[in-house]
Amino acid sequence: MFIEERQTTGMITWGSTESPESVPVIDFKDMDKESVPAVRTEIIKKVGEACEKWGFFQVVNHGIPESVLNGIIDGIRIFHEQDAETKKEWYSRDPQKKVKFNSNFDLYQSRMANWRDTLGCTMAPNPPNPEQLPAVCRDIVMEYSEQVVKLGLTLFQLLSEALGLHPNHLKDMGCAESILILGHYYPPCPEPQLTLGTSSHTDPDFFTILL
Repeated sequence: MFIEERQTTGMITWGSTESPESVPVIDFKDMDKESVPAVRTEIIKKVGEACEKWGFFQVVNHGIPESVLNGIIDGIRIFHEQDAETKKEWYSRDPQKKVKFNSNFDLYQSRMANWRDTLGCTMAPNPPNPEQLPAVCRDIVMEYSEQVVKLGLTLFQLLSEALGLHPNHLKDMGCAESILILGHYYPPCPEPQLTLGTSSHTDPDFFTILL
């Protein structure tokens, strides 16, 4: 069930080095300095152009400390590398559960399974109690969530302004109410040429912040 059919028919090309264009990189440095308003204006323009042409962009100098970024990566890895007996406490396919661990949420609907496991944490609008989060990554998940909320609200403002709207327009519409953190893990695969960790898909949200 993990075999990607296109892998056996030659429809996927591996190792292509052709890259005529680069993903837009937008620097948020000095964005909120009142002494240099032109910086924010330029950032808003770049955000609008990137969304229109690409649908995504990379952000640098976003304000999230590197220690938090490294911490969440390590915390998620440590959770997944625990033994199965320890992790099964959080195993669930209940969409209403705020903290759950599983492999392929759409396992029984998709034509193939991705080679990955996921720890999912719904952090808003009704966050879980700290005790509901795995102890090995509890503190860093909460800290990362707080940092991502700040960045997310900034992005909503920029997107609103890029559309020529009031900075709080998208937030006031309720677009920023929900936050779901997905911590993916890709275990060693004995035949990696036959499967994928993440197949082609569209996320069912307003936007995704990818680390």
